[in-house]
Amino acid sequence: MINSENIGTGENNNRFDKSPRRNTVLYIITGISALILVVAIIAGYSVYSRSYVATVGKMKVTIAEFQFALTQEKANMLEIAGNPDPETFWNTVITGGEKAIDIAKRKSLENVRDIKIQLDKAKSKGIKLDDEDIKYTKQIINNIIARYNNNKAEANETIQKIYGVSLKEFENIYKQLLLRNKFVESELETIEADKSEIETYYKKFPDAFKDASMRDNGEEAVWVKHILIRTVDENQNEFKGEKLEAARKKAEELLRRARAGEDFAKLAIENSEDSASAERGGDYLFSRGHMDPAFEEVAFNLKPGQISDIVKTRNGYHIIKLEEKIAQDDPVSLRCAKEYYEFQENAVKKAKFFEKMEEWRKDPKYKIRENRRVYDAIF
Repeated sequence: MINSENIGTGENNNRFDKSPRRNTVLYIITGISALILVVAIIAGYSVYSRSYVATVGKMKVTIAEFQFALTQEKANMLEIAGNPDPETFWNTVITGGEKAIDIAKRKSLENVRDIKIQLDKAKSKGIKLDDEDIKYTKQIINNIIARYNNNKAEANETIQKIYGVSLKEFENIYKQLLLRNKFVESELETIEADKSEIETYYKKFPDAFKDASMRDNGEEAVWVKHILIRTVDENQNEFKGEKLEAARKKAEELLRRARAGEDFAKLAIENSEDSASAERGGDYLFSRGHMDPAFEEVAFNLKPGQISDIVKTRNGYHIIKLEEKIAQDDPVSLRCAKEYYEFQENAVKKAKFFEKMEEWRKDPKYKIRENRRVYDAIF
């Protein structure tokens, strides 16, 4: 889901076996499971009434801003629902007597409201985009156009289909989200947190303990520890002969020791050749699509506490121990919240930021007022 709670508290750039997906507060360019064309059936009212969907206090929510959020909210809802037929799904009553489309629109407007609040707070703190931010945004747009053989019209058409906005509108929204990101990061830096607060805030704001750098939008995930014995050199050339056999024997011995009851994390720290995770006891928490398929398949089919056979990927031999499975939309366990490096104090900071957001939403100056003729006409 796209909302103020998709706050990146850390990013792991040392993943193995597959190029990482960026997990950022921007919540854009992460890929949508299907292309959804949002059609705005807006007609029969003045030019002025077409200019905005709602207001958040004195700030207007443009049609583009709303459609951008709605497109992604609809994609998220369809995925959670198991990708049903959109032709019938949106008119289905699913929660509290509300139709699916009404839920999607309400959530989208609330999400945009939160962004508007954060942009207003950024302005009050004097936080602005600098030249590097503007340059970065331009590069993003140029990269999108380049994917379509530098055909700007084709790129514009595709962005319209994916996000419901033009390329120029997409660029403007991206700038807003980049600014919002800077504000959130600045707020998190000022918030103090301690491990002793984890349990309190885990109970109070469990959503702060859902997403990590390799788990987006509360997807089904696993928490594993693993040991890697490499079978390739620094140039990714596969070992041969005695060197390959030695790697296999080392992996087999470590598997024997792990299954005999030795501390798995200690074995990983002392023996794993995955530099990104070894010092953390081999820890990874991820949803599907982040790891080598062979590694992922085994990890998702283990039972908690179970240790895998040796798993071969292009990087080498892996031994995987499943710590926990995390169901769709569930927070991680309290144990994981306390032990996994991406949660701990970082998640407490997120939770404390959520507290701030709750208070800001109550401020009358951020009240939502729909421009009903426009809002009701958008599907």
